Amino acid sequence: MSTGSGKGDNHGSGPGNIEITVVVNGQPTRVEANPHQPLHVVRTKALENTQNVAQPAENWEFKDEAGNLLDVDKKVGEFGFPNTLTLFLSLKVGIVGA
Repeated sequence: MSTGSGKGDNHGSGPGNIEITVVVNGQPTRVEANPHQPLHVVRTKALENTQNVAQPAENWEFKDEAGNLLDVDKKVGEFGFPNTLTLFLSLKVGIVGA
């Protein structure tokens, strides 16, 4: 869902923003990400959107479609993501759900 007034070339997201579909434990949600913010900001938004707030955000990890673990402290723009993509957010191994 976008609220930006983009120029139309970013599929409705704000200028320069990246639209990320985050699949949280099988539940997809869309997050508009600023390329200058760290990926953990996207994690927090996705967890709030899907009401997965029982576990601390630090207990969740991001993976791309190939299953590669992503560093949540890196800025979104540093990954070289396309304007739209899908990422997967799940509890770290060994963390039991509440």
